[in-house]
Amino acid sequence: MNQKVKLILTGSLFLFIIGLASCESDCGPFPNKFKITGLDWYNYKATFSDFEDYDPILNLSAIENDSVVFNEYSILIVPIQETYFAQNFNNRKYKLITTAYACSPLIPETDEKIDSIVIKSTKDFNENYPSGSDLAALFDVVVRDLSNNIYDKKFSLKDYLGTNPSIPNELALILREQPDLETDFEFLVQYYQEGIDNDYFEFTTNKIVIQRDI
Repeated sequence: MNQKVKLILTGSLFLFIIGLASCESDCGPFPNKFKITGLDWYNYKATFSDFEDYDPILNLSAIENDSVVFNEYSILIVPIQETYFAQNFNNRKYKLITTAYACSPLIPETDEKIDSIVIKSTKDFNENYPSGSDLAALFDVVVRDLSNNIYDKKFSLKDYLGTNPSIPNELALILREQPDLETDFEFLVQYYQEGIDNDYFEFTTNKIVIQRDI
């Protein structure tokens, strides 16, 4: 092998190694876990687009004039995530496959679980649910959980909580029963979790008129 070929091969190998190190520096490692530090929430009108051969798609839009039909009333809960490293990445090996994975981050997961969600109103909802009752049984939930490949899947809220689920990216609570009286309601949502730093959050929704079925 002549000197010129050796120089070309040596230079190519050097550039390859530099490229791997650069990718490692620029692209990773990435946090692989998250924990919940709070909740964002929003009131929305919920409707579903139904397509043949596909699951219905949840559509959320603004509630106009602070009034909505009962089965389109939704409370969107978005857990606030703080990502972190669950293992030591200091001893990195500069291998091609390791670097490739470092440049294609996985979706962070969580070890935290939802324990329960309690929903209360200061007004009587119907004869079976007076003021102060837990209304969770009157809600469905549509879940988006990217780390577990759940995309807008609908459950009864009680059934979903019974699975002791990991905390998802989004929860859309959707009312499925109408009140006895068409009036404005605000809901106290109490959220309990098996968390690392936090076990409880709560918020009170805006007043929205819940319309009965016409």
